[in-house]
Amino acid sequence: MRPFTDRIEECIQRFRARRRLGSLRSAIFDKYLFLGGIDASQRQFTGMALDTDALVEADREQIRTMTAVDFVGGNGCRFYDDNDRDDWEVDFEAIVKGFFSRTITDWFLYDDEAIRLAADLIKNFLNYVLMHDVCPEYASNVLAARNVCDIAPVELRCMHELILGLPGSFNSAARSLFCDGIVNHVDKEENYEALVTFRLTALLWPLSQKAKQSREQILKAEDPTTIKLISTTEETYQVLKIERPRQRDKKMVSEQLPTTGLGGKLKPAGFICVAPTIIAHGWGNMPRPEEVQFDSAEEEEYVLEDELLAKLEVGMKIHMTVCELSVGLRFIKEVHDIRVSFDTFLPQYLMTNWKDPVPNERPPPSIHDPNVEEKAMSAEIGADE
Repeated sequence: MRPFTDRIEECIQRFRARRRLGSLRSAIFDKYLFLGGIDASQRQFTGMALDTDALVEADREQIRTMTAVDFVGGNGCRFYDDNDRDDWEVDFEAIVKGFFSRTITDWFLYDDEAIRLAADLIKNFLNYVLMHDVCPEYASNVLAARNVCDIAPVELRCMHELILGLPGSFNSAARSLFCDGIVNHVDKEENYEALVTFRLTALLWPLSQKAKQSREQILKAEDPTTIKLISTTEETYQVLKIERPRQRDKKMVSEQLPTTGLGGKLKPAGFICVAPTIIAHGWGNMPRPEEVQFDSAEEEEYVLEDELLAKLEVGMKIHMTVCELSVGLRFIKEVHDIRVSFDTFLPQYLMTNWKDPVPNERPPPSIHDPNVEEKAMSAEIGADE
């Protein structure tokens, strides 16, 4: 069997030649290939400078090679090099995860149409790889990558909606009461509504055993001003469990609320169970996820409305500011960042704008001539003019 690098290179070249990608699809495909360490920059015989004589005499395979722009093992240290193959790993799934969780969101933000276009394109390519049996040894990995293409548009849309919707009615009410201090002025109607939302959500909806202890403390605190804010911290969590309210509980509460005159002031709520984590960015002054042990960290719970819980997925990461009250209840004050469940940081991402260093022939500044570099640059500018 031919080496994998030769097979995948030919596959990519054939795919691009037969699909005749437009400018946008071609740019998307180039960025996807770059994350895999594949050079897709322009070569000779492309664009307007075609050597027609050479093309006339060439057969189909030679024409494909001459007009190809995709090469494995290419140009500078930004790309895969056969001499450093031990530093690289074949992982179709990781590339697709990194591409949709980082590259696409940086490029298109939350453009749903563009994201679906990218997902269809990459899935089409992966289907091409499977159909032509390019790398049977990685077939299961290619299938896993294709599955990511199916879930990526949905999760990215939900992530955008969560950014707009969080922290939700309950947490916003808690923030207003105990961070902004309106708990001391609940005699005003607009402030009283925040207190109603906070107490009803905490007391009526079935929560976890841990939350029930806080519920008892809230019941004992007849005067809401006795509940105090004891800590505010900035944390990053990974969602471990999502507990949505049961249908029978929704029905029971909806039937009982109108009799109290408080109908419409309460949304169905549940909770998320989370644990500390790290969102990888590749910064030199920040620890990597694998360098930090969270095994001994306690799991925590946060109340959220059901309409928000429906958009969350186990594995999502949330960077947020959280507060703890004297009754033991924790709430979300502010959300700073949300990552999809398949969020993956690839080292190749750091090479996006990398340029190989070139020799600098200008003399360095010294105590004898501290401005020598500026003089040399001025001379070069004058020569160009």
